[in-house]
Amino acid sequence: MNAFSLGVIEGFYGRPWTVDQRHRLFAQMREWDMNTYLYAPKEDLKHRHHWRDPYAGLEASDLSALIRDAHDQGVNFVYALAPGLDIVHSSEADRVALLAKLSSVAKLGARHFALLFDDIPPQMHADDMQRYAGLGEAQADVTNLAAAHLEPESTLLFCPTEYCARRAEPNVAQSPYLRALGQLLEPSIGFLWTGPEVVSPEISLHSIRELAAVIGRKPVLWDNLHANDYAPRRVHLGPYDRDPELRAEVAGILSNPNTPFEVNYPSLASLADYIRGATDWTARGSVTRALSAWWPLLELPPESDVELEDLALLADALYLPHIFGDRADKLAEAARTVLKGRQTTSDIERLERDHTRLERLLRGLAGCGNRELFFELHPYLIELVDELGRLRLRAGGRATDAFEPFPNARPGSLVDQLRAP
Repeated sequence: MNAFSLGVIEGFYGRPWTVDQRHRLFAQMREWDMNTYLYAPKEDLKHRHHWRDPYAGLEASDLSALIRDAHDQGVNFVYALAPGLDIVHSSEADRVALLAKLSSVAKLGARHFALLFDDIPPQMHADDMQRYAGLGEAQADVTNLAAAHLEPESTLLFCPTEYCARRAEPNVAQSPYLRALGQLLEPSIGFLWTGPEVVSPEISLHSIRELAAVIGRKPVLWDNLHANDYAPRRVHLGPYDRDPELRAEVAGILSNPNTPFEVNYPSLASLADYIRGATDWTARGSVTRALSAWWPLLELPPESDVELEDLALLADALYLPHIFGDRADKLAEAARTVLKGRQTTSDIERLERDHTRLERLLRGLAGCGNRELFFELHPYLIELVDELGRLRLRAGGRATDAFEPFPNARPGSLVDQLRAP
């Protein structure tokens, strides 16, 4: 697995994806020429909280079947273990337990692995302090131990505790922890990194080059751009939006997307498009292509009058953590003029047109064959439709006390913008 790693991380907090969803994901990844799936659902107890315990019975057979399914689709299955909550790096018992767990998963068919030390307190156990100069030295020691234990054809990824620039102390260039890892981790071990932030709106070439100089290798990007487990009252349907030159600075890109599975098609299709992208590639062009490809998969009923533009409006309203799409920006601007009592005929027409589009999409999805997708999108759609209906009444001078806004609007959502004066 020395080639560029491209694919998906199931690495969020919350309910893991189902067997059927993963099966469809692997098939889609094959079409997108994605080669890597990293299994790291935080709520799999044997991945993190009970990491020493082997899989047995039905859990073992299910994991083995999942590994075979990925292999059959030409996807490298990477099993991730997260021992950082309570491992004592110097403990012989824990070191034996770590190797035994990796061996047990290898017997189920896994050939590629990852050790994750993210989202844990950056302190060492008292016993470790007697053996290691710091946490970087301790983690490098057990990770190198794991790498030496694996079969020659196996590969190993590593996620540090300082996994983004914000968490590096005092900074990336001067972090003793990162420098120790760069000096001590075996060169063949891949290094996962999320960018300047846990969820990075932008990732500069300079920031990646700075990190690479410290850790002695190109990082594999663990990209949380479309993640929503930290803000479950939002989902993201926008494109994979990174500098095209970033592709040459990293050893791979793995997307850790929305927790709801069905809504991830546009972002993952856009990631594949980004990797294939020519010199004239743009994020907005990419999401347009992704939505067009997604359209038939909605399984809308034959009598539906829904248009692709309706779906594009929703995607702009549920775009990325830091920005809305163009259509949603224009809608928010029209809403602000209404809230200030300064609406023009053009503003009212936009409210009416967009309200009609989203109402039509809501009706169409209510009858679609992809029921999970409908249930995932319904809360966001119904709230947008309701709020736009209120704005239309207000624009026509017909607002009443009966039309109070929802008390629990999704923070940072377009609905918030529709109410902002």
